Amino acid sequence: MFFSICIPQYNRTKFLIEALHSLQQQTCTDFEVCISDGGSTDGGLPIIEDFLKNSGLKYKIRSSKKNLQYDPNLRESIALSEGRFIFLMGNDDALSGPDVLMMLKQLLLKNEPVAVAITNYFELSSGQLFRRMQATQMLGGGPDVVANTFRHYSFVSGIIMDGGAARNAATDRCDGSEMYQMYLGARLVAASGNFLAIDDVCINKDIQIVDEVVDSYRNKSDYRYCKVMMRPLPMGRILETVAYGIDCATSGAGRNNAIASVAKQLYQYTYPFWIFEYRRVQSFNYSLGVYLALAPSRIAKKVNMQQFAYYKVWWLYVVVGVVGFCTPIWFFDRLKPWLYTLAKRGRTAVGTH
Repeated sequence: MFFSICIPQYNRTKFLIEALHSLQQQTCTDFEVCISDGGSTDGGLPIIEDFLKNSGLKYKIRSSKKNLQYDPNLRESIALSEGRFIFLMGNDDALSGPDVLMMLKQLLLKNEPVAVAITNYFELSSGQLFRRMQATQMLGGGPDVVANTFRHYSFVSGIIMDGGAARNAATDRCDGSEMYQMYLGARLVAASGNFLAIDDVCINKDIQIVDEVVDSYRNKSDYRYCKVMMRPLPMGRILETVAYGIDCATSGAGRNNAIASVAKQLYQYTYPFWIFEYRRVQSFNYSLGVYLALAPSRIAKKVNMQQFAYYKVWWLYVVVGVVGFCTPIWFFDRLKPWLYTLAKRGRTAVGTH
């Protein structure tokens, strides 16, 4: 089996069925579908199983009796796999066309060995194209490449990994980070595994179904009048997650610089966006609580950082706070599409061959 399409599923039956339709249409049939249902409560499991039985797809499905959070659910779907490569997909995303897997198979064989490959995606809800990858090229491997690419993993669909290496790297150490794929990517690439950038749109993000919506941070409880209190969110564990992946693979030259670079990027790009965004969709007080939980003393608590880098990150944290809470929301709204793209994109890395 060349591909294992790994899908963590929870309470999105109709969306998953649409995603599976896009797999049925593939001209490449050298793949299996591996679904882990994390204890869904919508009663849709029999519907999914019935569809799979009549789909003509090779598949494996496992259902948990208890609610699994995202990280263990994704890990379970990977554990079901046997393919040479795993292809990660969200349960409300679809492949963008019938030749996607055939094209990717050819690219992977042409550029082997490949530890990680990432594609671009089109967001159906907004009509926006997100080019995580600016060119199809091999970027090489090592801690420096991890630092240049880690932010590409924030959207899971369209991430491809060496199946055996990903299965062997299984751990519950990052559970709760909601970025298990970021840990895997960091570990595989830090061990000098080759990262292949693919400048093709292979995913349609956010399947649209009439009268059906998916959970979103925008739909959470109203916090307009909440008290100021520390509000830890999974993104506060990104540095820990990436650092753990690097440390599992190497302790060699470049480790310290890579981790310092990851921390710097989080405060330059990722965290400012979310501070503004939570001010916009929730409240100033809620956003301030998120900001307090992102202090370097908290996000780097389990990370071994050099002292100078740690102080530099503190300086960035203070600057982010001043800018994030003094800039008018209307100005943020104007810049939001650009900021969102910047927050999701990694830095450009130099191809090695």
